[in-house]
Amino acid sequence: MTYNENLKTHHSKITNNFSLAKNVKNAFTQDQVSELFQQQFILAEGAKWTPTSRNIQTSVDIDTLFSNCPWLDDIFGDILVDDYSKYHSGNFYITTQLHDAHVDLLTHEETERFHWAKNIIPWKSCVIPLIITDGADAHTAFFNERHIGTSVTFDRVEISSQDNSNYDIVREYPPLYNIDGVVMLTEEWPDKDGFLFPQIPRGNLQGLSVESVLEFNPGDVMIFDACQIHASCVKRSKPNYKWLKSGINIQFYKEV
Repeated sequence: MTYNENLKTHHSKITNNFSLAKNVKNAFTQDQVSELFQQQFILAEGAKWTPTSRNIQTSVDIDTLFSNCPWLDDIFGDILVDDYSKYHSGNFYITTQLHDAHVDLLTHEETERFHWAKNIIPWKSCVIPLIITDGADAHTAFFNERHIGTSVTFDRVEISSQDNSNYDIVREYPPLYNIDGVVMLTEEWPDKDGFLFPQIPRGNLQGLSVESVLEFNPGDVMIFDACQIHASCVKRSKPNYKWLKSGINIQFYKEV
């Protein structure tokens, strides 16, 4: 079957695996963080610069990263406590910008290019913080809403261009699921108590609600559903952020 056919056939299996986002403290040693940071240059086959998001992504095969750093499987085996496919997707990034509401999955192009895509369904994702400006802090909000499909950026007010993105830019939001696998229907906006989304127009946030907010801290790892919508946010008490940060985004899949 194709990746999209798997999503339909194994829909309940995907939703049954939903769980709350969490931050695992001190998952990596300082030496391991340094080694991962270097790998984005050692393994780089090129780089992509997106001026609108002030984001640099090196072209790195994530499966090769796992081969070069075999201890990754030991760490994630302990954290995820379940088997996962040996195939992964993801990317390194260096940025100075807050990112918008999106889901990191396989792109349409990747579902056709990767031979293994026909044998998997999305399971978990992680963000591994590698470096951040000294004295700065950064946070990621994980929303209650989850999208089952391919990689998307949520932009109904059209501030993003499809020409500049490998992700689908969705103007009309698809069905979104809560942690119980039930379609969420709401016209509300996220509660702004404590955290703000200055980079996201109000219209793009309509229908989303915050489940949790996790801090970007090198050495830790954020674990969340691969289908879960997430975005950068800033503290209401410290809205004028200024930093440079680098991290890794990795998707884990279940074989079917």
